Amino acid sequence: MRSTWLATAALAALAPCANANCNALIDALEKAQSQERLAQYEVAGRNVAPQGQPRLVRIGKSEYMGYSVGERISHYERHDSVGNPVLRALKRSPQARCASADDSYRGAAALKVQSDTPPATVWIDKRSGLPVYHEVNGFDGGFAWTYGDAVKEPPVKK
Repeated sequence: MRSTWLATAALAALAPCANANCNALIDALEKAQSQERLAQYEVAGRNVAPQGQPRLVRIGKSEYMGYSVGERISHYERHDSVGNPVLRALKRSPQARCASADDSYRGAAALKVQSDTPPATVWIDKRSGLPVYHEVNGFDGGFAWTYGDAVKEPPVKK
């Protein structure tokens, strides 16, 4: 399994993508950022249900990043005073292009958005407008996103 930084790096890698084709991606990431509870699970593919411990959990201003079962989970407080750097970069960079197409994610209607710089793909649930899965091209598998009451605070070892 890849380390947790890949989950965060994958989101940060989406940053240089703000032309008109990327508006759906920008909107979805803004909506995800505003969610009170969010988790990302590393999965073998987009049709695989999340299980085990998530790689990233955000509950309010607390974030937890875990590596694998039995290893230490890092906990820190988020500081939103300067805004989300991924979204800031998305909004101000005109260089990359995004292409979108209708698709599905685990049986639900989704919008598949592909970014060419960097090469990444995000599936956005059409009903909620939230990202539900993303992968970085060149890596096997990806990250499934969950929200709301399904997100539980992970056990933090001291």
